[in-house]
Amino acid sequence: MGLQEAISPGPSSLGLSLLLALLHTSPEGITGHSASLPPGCLTGLLRVSCQGLGLHTFPAALPLTIEQLDLSHNRLQVLRDNAMEDRPNLRHLDLRGNGLEELSMGALLPLRWLHALILADNSLNRDHVSNSRALRLLGHLRLLDLSANRLDSDMATFYVANLSSLWSLDLSNNLITHLARGTFLGSPNLLDINLSDNYILQIEAGAFEGLLQLRELSLARNSLHCISDFSLRALRRLNLSSNALQLFATEEGSWGYQLQVLDLSHNQLRAMPLLSALRHLHHLNLSDNHLASLEPHAPPSTQGTGPSDQEVSRPNLLQSGSEPAASLPELTDLDLSRNQLDTLPMGFLSHLSSLQRLSMAWNCLQNMSAHQASPRLPLLPLRSLDLRGNWIQTFPSWVFEILPHLEVLDLGDNELRLCWRPEGGQDGPLQGTLRPFSSAFHLRHLSLSRNRLKGLCLPGFPPAALFSLDLSGNTGLALVPSDLQGLQHSLHELSLRGNGMESAHLRLPCLRELRVLDLSGNKLAKLPWPLHCSSYLRSLDLRKNLLQALDTEVLGSLGGRLSSVLITGNPFYCCTLGWLAALASANVSVPDLEEAWCVYPDSEGGSWAPLTGNHTHLCTWWQWRGTQAGWVLLAVIGLFLICCGVATLLRNSPKLPWVLQLRKSWACPKPEPDNNQKTVGRESLGRPSLERRGPEQK
Repeated sequence: MGLQEAISPGPSSLGLSLLLALLHTSPEGITGHSASLPPGCLTGLLRVSCQGLGLHTFPAALPLTIEQLDLSHNRLQVLRDNAMEDRPNLRHLDLRGNGLEELSMGALLPLRWLHALILADNSLNRDHVSNSRALRLLGHLRLLDLSANRLDSDMATFYVANLSSLWSLDLSNNLITHLARGTFLGSPNLLDINLSDNYILQIEAGAFEGLLQLRELSLARNSLHCISDFSLRALRRLNLSSNALQLFATEEGSWGYQLQVLDLSHNQLRAMPLLSALRHLHHLNLSDNHLASLEPHAPPSTQGTGPSDQEVSRPNLLQSGSEPAASLPELTDLDLSRNQLDTLPMGFLSHLSSLQRLSMAWNCLQNMSAHQASPRLPLLPLRSLDLRGNWIQTFPSWVFEILPHLEVLDLGDNELRLCWRPEGGQDGPLQGTLRPFSSAFHLRHLSLSRNRLKGLCLPGFPPAALFSLDLSGNTGLALVPSDLQGLQHSLHELSLRGNGMESAHLRLPCLRELRVLDLSGNKLAKLPWPLHCSSYLRSLDLRKNLLQALDTEVLGSLGGRLSSVLITGNPFYCCTLGWLAALASANVSVPDLEEAWCVYPDSEGGSWAPLTGNHTHLCTWWQWRGTQAGWVLLAVIGLFLICCGVATLLRNSPKLPWVLQLRKSWACPKPEPDNNQKTVGRESLGRPSLERRGPEQK
């Protein structure tokens, strides 16, 4: 279980386990409708739900076999006497959100076999004395939820008195300001208590007296300033997050504590608490405090001079002189994120022989190579190291010599200078940092995101080691094949998201084992050709690029294992979507297909349309263009248009009759007649014949 899962606030795990145990006999779904119940109620074999129906009275006709009844979010302001029949099988009753003000003795008597009663989000502060007496009739009650009822400290004490059968109690989100001595004496069998989201300022000594079986306690989001004598030795989980703690101290004694999870996050701790009595601690969360050092004697704060500040700056006086980490042999998770630490505490970490996961994200770490590895430091078993959000410029290779089993390293949001070169003949604090990952033989997951990297400059990855690499958020990054040298047969996941990379700046080697590739948020106009080597690629993210089409040759070389492609945010051509059909035929899923758009490039300014629409009517002519048949068709149409234009011009010209006569005489010449024909012709025209005129006629 991760640290956040182990110590996150919320419903107690014991309470949830109890509810699951109560629900395990119910059917998986609620089906059917019973005519004897109010309209809208749903019934199953062992469960009835009348949630949110606006009911003002308790349902009278209930199946005798039901074990669970949900009446939440109705209007049952008062549970009166004789409101229901005897219900010996009912084990779980949910009455949250009803505005409930009064619980009468006679109303709860028929429910005396209840195991779980949910009364959250009501108004049980109105008559708390009478209501608390009514609850005492429930002699088999295991779980009681009184959260969000505006109960103050005295009211809460009334409600938990004489509930000796109770295991789980929820008093969260009320108005409790202090816990008096013996508050829970009437409930000695409590296993977990939730007091989060109140206004608790003070916990008197003996407030939890008699709770020998208490395992979980949540005091998150209160107003506590000091825990000076923590004495709950049987407790397993303690949540004190989001208070105002400046001191946390445990009692000394021969009988050790059983605490395994301690959450002190979001407080005001300035010194590392000495936790030598908590030898069984597994998960410790100290994030979001004011820790500037992990030394046992932290320097006093200079921000305050009052007695309260001087008191808080001291270490635990009962344990002074001891190493704060020396007595935590079982600690596996440590969260120190969001503090003011400026050095990697190698001396502190050397005492944590079981530590697996460490977070020092969002601190003030700078050059980590200022102190070389010391032969006196033992090898640490750390497997995960989170160093995000610091000011680290150089990362020395000797860190991996001290942490030989490190598998996960997050260096995101730093100022790494992987391309730094020392001046000739000069040694300094940055020496030995040119190949920081050369000795990371077990490193599996590395994040270098958001470091303003422009290149990797031969980082020297060890062969057959790295499984995933995150280079996202490095605007202007350019890669050449040698940058990823050594990862050809190991890298499974690569993220280059949001780098603004153009196609010319993305030159990958042949990554044969690549499974997941994120290229979103770049300026790629085509798929990287080396992808044809990645025959095992399963997931490809191409969102927010400049792709007009996907290279089907590259896609086809992926061996048929590609299962998912994301494509939104690209200017695909609507009339060249053959690649989309190729993806469909290869059973490749495109989860964002319905949100993708394409463009018609021939339109003025380009017009966009949904990628999944029908583009046939606008793309038929566009698809002919550029083909041989298309050019022939263009030539024929062009010649026809030219002829039509010339004919129209000649028809409208004023010289057209002369041109037509000339064209006619040239095309059809009249045959010359012989002499007889000519004479006859002239005579027939009435002209005198000059050839036959005699001399006497002259």
